Amino acid sequence: MVSWLQQWIVRHIAAGAFSAHRDVLGFALVRSAWTTLAATVLNFVVYQVFGRLGFLNVTLPPDPWSDIVVTAFVAGPICFLAYYLVGRAIRDLAVSRDAFERLSRIDPLTGLLNRRAFIESVADLDMPYVIAVIDIDRFKSINDSHGYAAGDKVLVEVAAELGGSFGEGAVVARLGGEEFGVAMPDRGRDAAFGALDRVRSLLARRRFEVGGGAISVTFSAGLSRGGSEQGYSGMLTDADNALYLAKSAGRNRIVHADDVAAIFPLPDAAGRQLAG
Repeated sequence: MVSWLQQWIVRHIAAGAFSAHRDVLGFALVRSAWTTLAATVLNFVVYQVFGRLGFLNVTLPPDPWSDIVVTAFVAGPICFLAYYLVGRAIRDLAVSRDAFERLSRIDPLTGLLNRRAFIESVADLDMPYVIAVIDIDRFKSINDSHGYAAGDKVLVEVAAELGGSFGEGAVVARLGGEEFGVAMPDRGRDAAFGALDRVRSLLARRRFEVGGGAISVTFSAGLSRGGSEQGYSGMLTDADNALYLAKSAGRNRIVHADDVAAIFPLPDAAGRQLAG
């Protein structure tokens, strides 16, 4: 019974059955009505039928409807209050669960999706897409020269720019540290490259106010397109290899995975050779 009740509560929380206060009221009204009806029928059976059969030593009222009225007026409010409190408790659990789920998917500093949420969101995409891995150039020197507060400010402002730059259907996340990920609908190599390069150029021209001074911030990026047979993992590996090549070539640039394949034809050769 306890296990069934636990499963019932979990199902209703997952289904969002108590997402609004009116849902709680509806739950309490319906359940209390059915429970009151059941209690009334049971009371009628026990006192009227069993009493008349001599199983109970009770004085029967002249009108059986009096039992029904008394039971309804007593059981109804009590059942409604009990079900309402249960509904409120379930709703509070649902709200807490939803809040925790949102927080577990969001990077607390930038407000973007975190790495886990990015992977899940990309896996749910039902259209061809491209992946870009973006890394802020020389970010460590920003922290070392201007402090971690300045570095955090740069991360927040870069995240805000990325989050609003790729249009409907794009997924933007902070993958960790100074690295960001973007998945956007595949409208062709030139379209994806152009969208990413516009953001790169805009940030490169911008001055970031930190610690009483102004600094320039650039990023390097690796871009990958692939079919559904390649999957997220393969595309991310290709984008990472392209990013390493962009860093090696001087930073502040975007490299497409196709260019890496042309230079290093063996799988993952770029990552191995650049690492060396």
